[in-house]
Amino acid sequence: MLRVLFNEPKRIDSGLLLDAGNAVRTYIGLLESKKHSHLASEYPKYHRRAIWSKGFIDALDELEQSKYCCERYAEHISKAFLEEMNPQEIEEYHRFVYFYKNAFIRLFSILDKLGTFMNDLFELKTETLKSRFSYFTVLRRMHEKKIHGSLELQLYNLKMEYKSALDRLRNQRNMEIHYINAEMLDDLMQKEPIPGERIHVENVKSNVVDLQQGFEMVCRTLTIAFSYITASIAKG
Repeated sequence: MLRVLFNEPKRIDSGLLLDAGNAVRTYIGLLESKKHSHLASEYPKYHRRAIWSKGFIDALDELEQSKYCCERYAEHISKAFLEEMNPQEIEEYHRFVYFYKNAFIRLFSILDKLGTFMNDLFELKTETLKSRFSYFTVLRRMHEKKIHGSLELQLYNLKMEYKSALDRLRNQRNMEIHYINAEMLDDLMQKEPIPGERIHVENVKSNVVDLQQGFEMVCRTLTIAFSYITASIAKG
């Protein structure tokens, strides 16, 4: 959808994005078949989970589009200081920031939605410990209760593989939502300001790399989780 901003054709899914989408769609297909082959009393359960799962496909699509726009606008930013940018580059920079924020917020939103989904599916009752919990809280809960250990281990290893990038993105997400925005955080992290000093913008290239890492982690997490869940249902 958003590729129209760059006069480009619609995206053709491939790689990790296609893998994740297919894993979710395979699970939905299995649920749809279950709805018609089980007792009528179980229909609402399968229907609710199918609708819930379709939301992951939409959310993943929105994340990829935001990431793509962020990357495209980042290509036009070459200056490290706001005062050195011409009006066109400043506009590109602000567009980059908009889609960058949008992307990292959506990234953690998908993970937390998955945490809520697995909490419900596996009856973990994480809400009895913490009314508002994250995906990472659910992983700890799975580990503590020794529930679906092989899945938990795969997801934990994946989390650790991308830990550095995820920590930086999560810090920016928390600042954006709860405290101040990402650009102001970058200003605060710099040395004591000097009157008249130029405004240094955040490291655009590093942020794009972190976002790509986060996107890969989300895609791989969805692929692992939904492939495991589908296989479990098929066996049962």
